[in-house]
Amino acid sequence: MSGRPQWLALFHPDLTWPLIVIIGYLLLVAIGNLLAAYNNLVTQANVMVAAVNLISMLLYVLPAYGLAKLKRWARFAELTLSIMSVLLGIVLMIQGILGMGVLVIVPHGLIAIYLLSDNCRRIFGIIT
Repeated sequence: MSGRPQWLALFHPDLTWPLIVIIGYLLLVAIGNLLAAYNNLVTQANVMVAAVNLISMLLYVLPAYGLAKLKRWARFAELTLSIMSVLLGIVLMIQGILGMGVLVIVPHGLIAIYLLSDNCRRIFGIIT
C-alpha cells in the first residue's frame, strides 16, 4: 500500500506543481464557460451563444484532462490554444481593449512558456 491518497490516482504521479496550477486554471475557465452556457439558455434563450460556450468549455476541459494524465496530445493542444489566445490578446490590445488583452495574454503566455520549457518537455518524454 502506498502513502498516496486514492483520489490522487486521477493524476499522473510525475505531475508537477506548475502543471497542477495550469490544470486548475483550465478547469476554472471551463466552469465559467459552462455557467455562461447555462445562463444563456435559461435567461436569454440564446442557443447559439450557449453552444459556443459549450464548445469553449470542451476546449479547456479536454486539455486539462490530458495534462493531468501527461498525454502529449494535450500538451500540444494546450500549447496551440495558448499561442492562439496570446495572439487574440494582442488583437484586443490593438483594438484598444487593453485590460481584456492583458487578462488574456498573461495567463496564456505563462502557460505557453511553461509548456515550452525543457522541464515540461522532459516530463512529457519529448526530450531526455
